[in-house]
Amino acid sequence: MRIIKLNRQIKKRLIFLFIIFFCFAFSIFLISYTLKDQIAYFVSPTELKKMDISSDKYLRVGGLVKSNSLKFQNEKWNFEVEDEDGGSIKVEFTKSLPGLVEEDKGIIVEGYMGKNSIFLAEIVLAKHDENYMPQSAIDKMKNDGIWRGD
Repeated sequence: MRIIKLNRQIKKRLIFLFIIFFCFAFSIFLISYTLKDQIAYFVSPTELKKMDISSDKYLRVGGLVKSNSLKFQNEKWNFEVEDEDGGSIKVEFTKSLPGLVEEDKGIIVEGYMGKNSIFLAEIVLAKHDENYMPQSAIDKMKNDGIWRGD
């Protein structure tokens, strides 16, 4: 009699664990299915040129802004992002660039591959070191008399 009771308890626990596992797996599936269009895969310009990319795949490309490539024309920013392997990709951006974007400096762009192998950036992120401070914060600290920089 006791063995049958124990088996029922084990059976109930196993069913409970199976239900919990199924709910967890299903929720992970729903989250990943919902976010699949929001995920940006990070690639270098060299990797991007080797890949067969459809125009609807959202990507993140990182590297350095190539020397003498940063130009503003026809209400768009045009520049090239290059990596240490020598690969580069042309980028077009229609919004205003962050203040830290300079030639030969680190950059990350997010967007889609357009026609003629031009990357259409929707987001531009400039890289900076750990000592960076926004100009507005520097000005406030100078006004308060607590600035100890240059």
